[in-house]
Amino acid sequence: MKATVGPQGAVELLQVEHNAIRELIDELNEEEMTRPDTIRYGMYADQRLSFKDLLAHLICYEALALAAMTAWQRGERHQAIDIMRSPARSHQLHYGGIEERSDHSLAQVLDEWERCHAGLEAAIAALNEDEWRCPAPWPEREPLDLGGMVEEIIVTPPRPFYRHLPVHIPDSAEYIRSLR
Repeated sequence: MKATVGPQGAVELLQVEHNAIRELIDELNEEEMTRPDTIRYGMYADQRLSFKDLLAHLICYEALALAAMTAWQRGERHQAIDIMRSPARSHQLHYGGIEERSDHSLAQVLDEWERCHAGLEAAIAALNEDEWRCPAPWPEREPLDLGGMVEEIIVTPPRPFYRHLPVHIPDSAEYIRSLR
């Protein structure tokens, strides 16, 4: 997959995503963020997440994208590429990120979300257009550039690029009303 936007566009879209999530964090109280079974939208019909679980899920994908970018810049093919292309492995990743952080406090998850998002945004912002659109340094069946790989990890197409929140909370105002 090839990047649909340049690095600046990616950063801007990530900021939109971050701001939308931040608005929810600012609106919700701790009980609302940790209440189980409040988020049912997503790829898997069996998912029953709290908002905290959703943050853990989002962290997982952003951390994976950042790790894959780092590997790419060393000329290495990160396992994330194959994970995202395998339904079984992506299902494991989906729930693994949530499970990995299930014993973390809400404060820990919020802190990790802020740090991970800032790290990903900074890494993308540091790239120029040529670096972002650089083809894979290994053979691929279909064209792949760095930006395309990041897009594939953050939210697998055809979902909105760099917008993972709407996949799980299509309408923030409605979600808040459902909690109250």
